[in-house]
Amino acid sequence: MTFQLLILASFVALTIGYLVGDSRSLLSLTPFTGNGGFTAITAGAAVAAYSFLGFDAVSTLTEETHDAERTIPRAIVLIALIGGAIFVTVAYVVSLVAPGSSFPDADSLSEGVARTIGGNLFAAVFLAALIIGQFTSGLAAQAAVSRLLYAMGRDGVLPRRVFGVVSAKFHTPMFNIMLTGAVGMAAILLSVATSTSFINFGAFTAFTLVNVSVVVYFVRECGAGLPRWRYLVLPVIGAAADIYLLAHLASDALIVGLSWAAIGFLYLLWLTRGLTRQPPDLAGAAERG
Repeated sequence: MTFQLLILASFVALTIGYLVGDSRSLLSLTPFTGNGGFTAITAGAAVAAYSFLGFDAVSTLTEETHDAERTIPRAIVLIALIGGAIFVTVAYVVSLVAPGSSFPDADSLSEGVARTIGGNLFAAVFLAALIIGQFTSGLAAQAAVSRLLYAMGRDGVLPRRVFGVVSAKFHTPMFNIMLTGAVGMAAILLSVATSTSFINFGAFTAFTLVNVSVVVYFVRECGAGLPRWRYLVLPVIGAAADIYLLAHLASDALIVGLSWAAIGFLYLLWLTRGLTRQPPDLAGAAERG
């Protein structure tokens, strides 16, 4: 982590040095303007959703955290703020060095910018940090997903004998870890654009349901003195925006996402015997933490 932060700081510093040496301004509205119209805004919103996903995954480690009720919410907020500041800063300086489509290969843009501002040596170091970061991110995702699958298995949402057990030797949910790793390896076969669309389908679906849940809560409580703009107006706007972005994802993402959602709904029908029973509650995991 220290190495990655050092590389990011060096990246920003070298970028600033390059811009100053090239007599370019460090303050520019160019990254916030353009002629792409509303389509560019929606594309940017999709990128933002993809970039800011995952900070809440720390909540899956509630049971392993001391004073989780205070620590976990603080950690989520800090991760969002720190990660957001890093993302915005790096995206801003990169857009100044490489405005528009000045680099022919968008998939290797970061490596190309690193080579431009720091030469071959820094590009090699930056690429090494990028690879290390990918492994770090993958391990964090694997830990979060396997832990969530274990909680769902233990609480009866998924088959308990498969997902809700831990290894007697390692005291970890080995099956969930291997399953998560296998799915992650299979994702290598997908392009960046396709995998991003798949992830954004889940993100926008979750965002929509969260907003709808707030509206349902407001209606169920008949207002109950709750601020209307906060519990009704903003969630409605948020849900509408998410649905719009969801509808404009790639067709493959919509087909796979809707098919997966249909499978989940059928499983819910089976689990609740046709919605005649209450589904298992995962809230108990947080309470036990």
